[in-house]
Amino acid sequence: MLDTLKTFCALHATPGDEAVVFAELERRWRAQRLDIRRLGPYAILGEPGERKKSDTLLLLAHADSPGFIVSAVRSPTELEVLALGGIAPEGGESLLLKTPGRPRPATLQPPGEAWTRRQPLIARLSEPYDGARKGDRLCWAPHWEAADGLVVSPFLDDRAACALVALWHERFAALLPEFNVLVAATAMEEVNGFGADVLARHVRADAVLALDVTYENAAQGVALGQGPVVTLSDASCLLSPALRDRLLAGGVPLQTEVYNYSGTDARAFPKAGAAMPVVPLLLPTRGNHSPRETLAVADLDAWPSAIAAVARALFALNLPDAP
Repeated sequence: MLDTLKTFCALHATPGDEAVVFAELERRWRAQRLDIRRLGPYAILGEPGERKKSDTLLLLAHADSPGFIVSAVRSPTELEVLALGGIAPEGGESLLLKTPGRPRPATLQPPGEAWTRRQPLIARLSEPYDGARKGDRLCWAPHWEAADGLVVSPFLDDRAACALVALWHERFAALLPEFNVLVAATAMEEVNGFGADVLARHVRADAVLALDVTYENAAQGVALGQGPVVTLSDASCLLSPALRDRLLAGGVPLQTEVYNYSGTDARAFPKAGAAMPVVPLLLPTRGNHSPRETLAVADLDAWPSAIAAVARALFALNLPDAP
């Protein structure tokens, strides 16, 4: 899966500007003979042409990563930019300004000590460019390192899940042969969740797995290389102890986490009135939302089997009795 992940990590897609990731997913899904549904700029869905008389699982990724939007053009080499998504910049990071023809290198100026996300930062272009406009997008400059069982790259959140849903029907469908599996990606997860809100109103499934990344956390015992992570509680979900126990009894190594903030696209489905179970199944990462996000290849490799085990546990639930 690393080659596919590397391809997705090279794609420039900030919130509200996910077209290049959607196009790559569509290309791959069409090659796998999936039927494609585009929900405007908000989501893309791949569905098997023939449905089994069985339960349907939705595997959900998001196509955007945090980035920056131009709020003012000071000069041909100096831009004011606002953060899109939860970024904590230190300054000096390498950026790319998305422009017609080719991206243009830039550097982020260090923020002041009292900087907040509502305040603009300064991005300095390495060469003059007269075509910059308010609303243009910048992202971390892509790079890729793979060594000692780790991958270091920007945009692992959430290109890791994009790579997995891109490959599911080509590589991993045999893990759940008895079920229908839909694959999807949303826009704007990092800023407002609009993509998942739209998708939740247009797709029918019996269970949803929100595939994303989370934080390495020593206090909670969440570590790289110890398997995917089930979110028991955060701002988007709250799983019951009974459901927790069922999921953890599935026979694959799973870590757990508990938060009362942050969240994933999981929130969209109950908000839309959908009654199916929704579980975030995430990869632990280090340096989330930074130019050097890091994940363990072992966790990436374990993800498909964890998906299959969690899905089977969800479909075995007696839904009227189990929240």
